[in-house]
Formats: sequence, structure tokens, C-alpha cells
Amino acid sequence: MKTSLLSFFCAASLLLCGTSQAFGQTVVVKKRNVETGEVYGVNGSKSSTNSSYNQAIKYNFLPFFIGEMPVGYELKFNDYITAEAGLGITTNNSLDELLYVYDDFYALADRNLINLSHYASLKIFPEGNAFNDGYYLGFNYNYRPYSKGFGSNPTYRATKRFTDIGLVFGFQGRPSEQIMLDVYAGISQRHINWDQPSVSQIIDPLTGDVVTQITVNNSKYPTLGGLLGFKLSYLFGESIIKGASSSSKATSSKSKKRRSSKRRRHRR
Repeated sequence: MKTSLLSFFCAASLLLCGTSQAFGQTVVVKKRNVETGEVYGVNGSKSSTNSSYNQAIKYNFLPFFIGEMPVGYELKFNDYITAEAGLGITTNNSLDELLYVYDDFYALADRNLINLSHYASLKIFPEGNAFNDGYYLGFNYNYRPYSKGFGSNPTYRATKRFTDIGLVFGFQGRPSEQIMLDVYAGISQRHINWDQPSVSQIIDPLTGDVVTQITVNNSKYPTLGGLLGFKLSYLFGESIIKGASSSSKATSSKSKKRRSSKRRRHRR
């Protein structure tokens, strides 16, 4: 499991560095002043005028049906790469319970226990449409534990853990200036670590009463999983790229004013 996680993050880091070098170059457009014959350069980019925000708070609605409520934060590095991470609360996985309704993990449970989940993802936008209308490819990591309580004296705790590492294809859209919708689907390699309880009855030699005992046996196995999401995002924060481009424009305009004032002085 640790080897798979290490390989995933190493590959993602290499891809992040390579893509940043490939797409991080600026486009220089040369313009010529017809009156003076002067040639000057202007830095340009393919970013849309709507990409003025570089941060987002996100909530994923679909995991609600599997007992998870995650909130995330996304950061835009440039027009081609964003990274996202988040935390959530898990209660009961209703979908998994339908599949394993007769298993003692669900049948013997007295109550659902609250647990914490987390996730991380790296998104690549081939057309440079990060935080705008466009599609993306994502590398996702998800960890979702679900815990149950058994008995009262003593209390037994059993947990079923889902760990997903997979690829997704998604689309982001901007219905308004600071609202963004994110829909994605994908496939993952899923690792399940399951504390499976079992019931046994013994006779107490001192009292002669029948005593019920619960034992927990751990089970681990890999399988395939599906990744689905529908996220609502609130955008904020001024883009670093836009700030740099606007400052360069301001510097260019100041230099133009200085040159024009010098030309007027020479003419006088």
C-alpha cells in the first residue's frame, strides 16, 4: 500500500514539474509604433479574462449518498495546473450496506460512529482553461473510513476503510463570476481494510450463564472502484499571473508616457 502511494506521488510530482516547464512560458508579441518606428514587446498569455481568481472553496454533493460530507480547497498554479485537498466526515456507507446487508459488520452494529476522511487531487487542463469552462484530467487519492460500535460493556469498535488511487475525467464550468461547477467520473484501484466482527457464545464456568462474545478479524484485499463527483465552488483570491501581467502593463504604459514627454521636449 505504501509503495503504491509513493509511486503515485512521485509520478504526479514529475508530471507537475514537466507540465509547468512546458506551459509556463510566456508569449511575447512585438508591436511597432507607426509614427516613431519604435518596436516594443508585450507579454501575452492564453488565459481567459474570467481567470482572475486563483483559489476556491469546494463542496462535493455526491459522497452524501455514501455517508461522506467533504469540503475542499483548490489552488490554481497557472492556466494548466491546479491542486486540491480536503477533509470530510463519514457516518454510514448506505450503498455498501445494501451490498453487504447480511454481514455482521452491519447486522450486529448497535450504532454508527463518526470518522474523518481526506482526499487530494492534481488536475491537468490541456487547453489552459483552469477555473474556466473546460475539461481536465485528474489524479485522485481518497481515504474514507466508516466505523461501527458493538455492545455496551465493553464497547467494540470495527472500521471499514476505503483507499482509492485513480484517474478521472472532468469538466468545470463558470455559470457566474465567483461560482464554478465541477463534474467528474473515473476509475481507481481500491484497497479495502476491513475489521470484520463475529459473534460467539460461551458458558461462564462460574455462573453457568451464556455469554456472548464479539471478536474482530481484520481482512485486506484490493479491488476496482468508481470515482464520481459533483462539486460546487466559490472562487476568491486574485490570480498571481494576472497581477504580474497587469503590473507589466502598468510599467509599459509609464515608459510610454516618459518617451512621449521626451519627444515633446525635443520638439520644443
